Formats: sequence, structure tokens, C-alpha cells
Amino acid sequence: VKAEQKRVLAPTRREDGIPPNQLEYKTRRLVNDYLQPPKVTARMRIGQARLAEIRDDLETALVARDAHELMRSLEVSSILDCADMAAHASLFRTESRWGLYHNRVDYPKKDDDNWFCHTLLRKVDGRLVSEKRPIQPYIVPIENEERTAYD
Repeated sequence: VKAEQKRVLAPTRREDGIPPNQLEYKTRRLVNDYLQPPKVTARMRIGQARLAEIRDDLETALVARDAHELMRSLEVSSILDCADMAAHASLFRTESRWGLYHNRVDYPKKDDDNWFCHTLLRKVDGRLVSEKRPIQPYIVPIENEERTAYD
């Protein structure tokens, strides 16, 4: 509990630094520039490297001058986590699926043989790890025509 309290309150202990609104803007811009479809492996890897730079700023330079900025600093930390997970999951799924939402330029085809599954993310020793989980049979039967309606 003490370690988490120290992490959460760290921005309040800095005299000067980067305010949360600037880190949030930088994170959201990065997502738009590097992680949005059409997705390209090289661009997403650059995005991950930039996310790591922002995380370093978050951990060493983020400043919160009042309770509102402290709340925003926690929010930007969550936004950064979500962006990092999205990049990791997108790189893991080496196919295109769901129309333009997950359109991989370097993997343009849908691959049901390898990717008709759920993809899960979890942390192991502080690092994101991806894995596949089979999709359970549908409770209500779905015709093949309906199953492909989202492609």
C-alpha cells in the first residue's frame, strides 16, 4: 500500500515538471499518428517506443499542483496503459479483421485458421504477455452468412 501511495503522490512532490494535460495531449496524438488503422508493424513499433518515452516522463517529470491535476495525472496514466495494451494486442494479431478497425497493411487477409479466437493480455513480471483463447460455441446458432457480416 505504501509503495502505491508513493507512486500515486509522486507528481505532488515535484516543484516543476510537465502538467498532466500536456502528457495526455502527447499520448492521444501518438495514438492517432502511430496506432490507428491502417496499421503497419513498423509504425506501431515506433509508437510503442514513443509510449515508453511518455511513460518515462510520467514517472520522472509529471507534476500535479492541486487535487484536480493529481486526478488528471492518474487518468493520463490509465490512458497510457490503454494505448500500450492496444499497440501490443494489435501487433500480436497478425491478420486483418473487423473491417477497417483492425486493418493490418502487412497482414491484409483474415486468417480464421489461426485467429478465430479471443486474444488476452496480462502482465507477467511487469511485461505485457499475449495469448490466445478459443471461442466457445455460441449458445444461439449463428449462420455462416451472419458470422461474416462484420468483415
